[in-house]
Amino acid sequence: MDLIGTQLHNIVLDNKPTWISPDFATFSSTMVVLWITRVLILKSLVQLGRSQYAEQFRITKRPVINDAQLERESVWVYGYFYDFITLMFSYYFGLFRNMPLFISESIGWYFVFHATIVEFVYYWFHRLLHVSWVYKNFHQYHHKSINTEPTTGLSFEIAERLSYTALFSVAPLCVSLLGLQSYVTMFLYFIWFDVMNEGGHINFEVLPEWYHKSPLKYLFYSPTFHSVHHTKFKKNYSLFMPWSDILFGTAIYKDTTTKSEELLPTHVKTEKKSEFVLLVHGGHLASILYSNKLHPKLAELAKLKNKYEHKPWMYLLYPYLLLLSTYIGYFEKGVHSEEEFDFTVPSSESNENKSKSVRGATWIVRNLGAHYLFKSYKKTITNRIEDAVLEAQDQGVKVVGLGNFNKAEWINHGGLDIVEKLKNKLNGTYIAHGDTLSAASVYQYSMWLREQNYWNKAVFITGATSKIGRAVCLQLVKNDITVFMYSQCRARYQEIADEAAPEKRHLLVYCNNLADGKNCDLWLTGKMIPHGVELLNAIPKYATIVNFAVPDPLNPKLMATRPDLLHLDSGLLAYDSKVMCPRFTWLLPAGTIYACLAGCIVHSMLGIQAHEVGPVVIEDMDKYWKAAKECGFTIPPHSSFYSPTNLPAPRLSL
Repeated sequence: MDLIGTQLHNIVLDNKPTWISPDFATFSSTMVVLWITRVLILKSLVQLGRSQYAEQFRITKRPVINDAQLERESVWVYGYFYDFITLMFSYYFGLFRNMPLFISESIGWYFVFHATIVEFVYYWFHRLLHVSWVYKNFHQYHHKSINTEPTTGLSFEIAERLSYTALFSVAPLCVSLLGLQSYVTMFLYFIWFDVMNEGGHINFEVLPEWYHKSPLKYLFYSPTFHSVHHTKFKKNYSLFMPWSDILFGTAIYKDTTTKSEELLPTHVKTEKKSEFVLLVHGGHLASILYSNKLHPKLAELAKLKNKYEHKPWMYLLYPYLLLLSTYIGYFEKGVHSEEEFDFTVPSSESNENKSKSVRGATWIVRNLGAHYLFKSYKKTITNRIEDAVLEAQDQGVKVVGLGNFNKAEWINHGGLDIVEKLKNKLNGTYIAHGDTLSAASVYQYSMWLREQNYWNKAVFITGATSKIGRAVCLQLVKNDITVFMYSQCRARYQEIADEAAPEKRHLLVYCNNLADGKNCDLWLTGKMIPHGVELLNAIPKYATIVNFAVPDPLNPKLMATRPDLLHLDSGLLAYDSKVMCPRFTWLLPAGTIYACLAGCIVHSMLGIQAHEVGPVVIEDMDKYWKAAKECGFTIPPHSSFYSPTNLPAPRLSL
């Protein structure tokens, strides 16, 4: 201790604060590399904790991670920032100067100071944090995460986290005061500390069974040992070394081999279960920041208005996201809850003036939009979707909606393959692709435009043989409207034409040339191809374009060259905030939802005990439309490329 006192005296008196020197450049660059390494290790452990491998050794039953937990745990970056600033100011005031690359003796001293001072002080500080008043005002923030992840180990209220920064600096400080500090040992200590801390919260057992039967379990804890603290709360307080729990009678080992919901805390209140779930995927860069939990607070600090906004600085993340997307594409498993919201059916005479409210949620299946473009991912994607369906069933969800690419023909034929594969496992949970309401919304919007005199002749439709295109075509000819079905597959066209009533079949006209639509004053675009100038140049003057393809085959810049045309979005529905109020609106204006997602909600509200998969049942379109209106959905305000637009006066002359 005399040596430490002398060293501290020399540092305070003999070291004048200085920033600029070759030694400072070495130290600061090393600290930056350390910070980056710590972040990469954290992200790697997070991905490992969500992998298919981890599911085999899960410690506690793993509910879906909700959006509130993601945001709460996004404070991890602040802790790393506090550590970085502490190290830099320590250098400024004389510590960590002129360190050698490596001193082997310092490893032993790191162990001594950590195993004694750090572990002992942490144990009693941690017990203090569980005293009622202190717990409610500070430590409860950490324990709100019942379903722990590596980021849980860094999720603390600011005062508690600053206390840890001070405590965890003890070992590096003491080793430095002994004059034994080195770059390698300091670097290794921080990395070891992170792996132990974050690994202890990973919620699957990474250590083999023999470890739990050996004396090593008394030297260093395991994820299972620490999971007891997150379920029993008054046990297993230690940091990484259980000796203090053993010495003071708070250690529990008997439950450390339990891998079931028995470890879930008994005080946690049962939350309202979701009646329906919409399966979506991460598609945009900012969306990926949220859905893969890179750092939601980063978006907040950058003042992003929503999770789909893109700013130039995000391009710096592309190399990381490329690696992340590759990893996710092959190894990631599971889903997490994007958000939960209530849906309330407005009171009316039909339901005896009593409103009905149910809970719904959107789950992100861990596939990126780009993955669906490669058939090599098909098996992985289909397995994840099927796992999500079974997870929803385990949680009592009645209806699972297949949004976005999760119902693509080549993936599962609109959910048909899912039902066929899981038919013996599905019991009370139904799949809904939502295309019935999507087709109904396109048809109803088109007919409304006809009533308002925005078109009155024939319809030209691209994507005519798709699920929605087929249904719209068959519904239009019922009203004696001539439909030009653009397709390169005449056999598929013939199949659809054969479904129409014999006296109506002549109204379905096959064409494979855009020029065939020269006399059509309504163009329905339901496919990305044909697109751009090729498509735009084929559309006659003063025509109305109604798009239901995602992405839209046209764009605002092109449309600006044709002011004679009216471009409108479709496949959408509007809702009132009194009916539902989701925070994320799927790239749409607030108050608007994709009709396929609304279809899942309607399926749930109608209590339909059947699957809505495969081809759209034409006879069901009117039923779903009527039910959607009763649920409070309406035709949305007019928009073009998802921006509000005003309708001009009708122009019917071609």
